[in-house]
Amino acid sequence: MSKPIRRLDVTGALCPLPILLAAREMRKLQPGDLLEVVGDDPGIREDMPVWCERAGHRLLEMTEGEYGRIRSLVEKGEGRPAPPRPG
Repeated sequence: MSKPIRRLDVTGALCPLPILLAAREMRKLQPGDLLEVVGDDPGIREDMPVWCERAGHRLLEMTEGEYGRIRSLVEKGEGRPAPPRPG
């Protein structure tokens, strides 16, 4: 059985809003859950992989469709551990 995919449409939103909205939506999900983000800001091509890397998520695929829409499929990771505190 495949996992359900939560869908987030950020069409019309410009950087950094698509990533901020995706991060907010991702907080509602459990590790291993899938989030599909669809938007038309070309910046998503660069921002999405960087955000996934930094946040500990996996970018499973990124495709471009009609009308300049960019679809990203992200699997929620365990999250990054907090850096050690100096002292």
